[in-house]
Amino acid sequence: MARGRRRDRLQTDAWMQDANGRRARERGGARAYLRTVYVVLGSIVVLAVLAQFLLGDIELVDSFAPNVATESMGILLVLIFVHRVLERQERAHRLRGSIGALRKASRALERLARPWCDLVKGSLQRTPEPLPADVAALLEPHYAEQIGHCDPAAERPAEEGHGEQWTRWVAREVTQAAELLNQIIIAYNASLDPAYVETIDELVDDPFVRYFSETAATPIDDREWRITMNANRALREAHFARLVAAMAQHNTLARDAAAVRTRRMAPRTGTIGMELPMDHDLRVNAELSKRWWSAGPAVGSLRARSDRDPF
Repeated sequence: MARGRRRDRLQTDAWMQDANGRRARERGGARAYLRTVYVVLGSIVVLAVLAQFLLGDIELVDSFAPNVATESMGILLVLIFVHRVLERQERAHRLRGSIGALRKASRALERLARPWCDLVKGSLQRTPEPLPADVAALLEPHYAEQIGHCDPAAERPAEEGHGEQWTRWVAREVTQAAELLNQIIIAYNASLDPAYVETIDELVDDPFVRYFSETAATPIDDREWRITMNANRALREAHFARLVAAMAQHNTLARDAAAVRTRRMAPRTGTIGMELPMDHDLRVNAELSKRWWSAGPAVGSLRARSDRDPF
């Protein structure tokens, strides 16, 4: 099964690279053509101005050079203006087409980030002062490294009464979130910003998620866990940096997409008289409220007993 998923992933990567390469070649060809037109018109303007200054005493040059320079300059300005307008329209069209993808990706990114935040909070030695206000602050290296002090045997209570280890729950959640992001890339690649697709694709293929899942599935004690996590500090820091950057990039695109949204497509609320922001259902909620800090797991509750603060 793992070999089949790997083969599907390689086929998806090949298809994405082909689609992105084709779009890049089309955009590159259009830009090269316009660049040539701009250079030709600019050269005509410069030559006409020079001819007027150097050969202005010739009646033929004096009659035609100013007109040629003026007309060429006018054509150049119109082309630049029209090109900018068409670019803005194309971007607006792309943003409108990506609203559904951004809505789904916001939930997937939040599902990827929240389990890591829960694990970091439960592994902290003590409550930080001041409290980190968002995901980016909590996933800073000096906080995130506390994952290495987590007790891999700590259990997460379940409604059914059968507990599950926190590390395995986190591994399952982030793996499923990465699979959701992969499905979004496959389904909406044509309507999403290429830079955003590349950022999300890096998260999907991030080695730390795969490495953490394999480690969590292995029964080891807290000492082996700490050694294993510390040995892959660079992978962890790179993963969290990619995740924070992806969330910031996503929220920027969500804000741009909200600007081209119509009122009919605006998010709704059941509260009378309350109007939600246009990007309410598109952006990733990265805030860590006081309510979240007071909810489970409590600070330090997942920390290995040998690493807990005796005071």
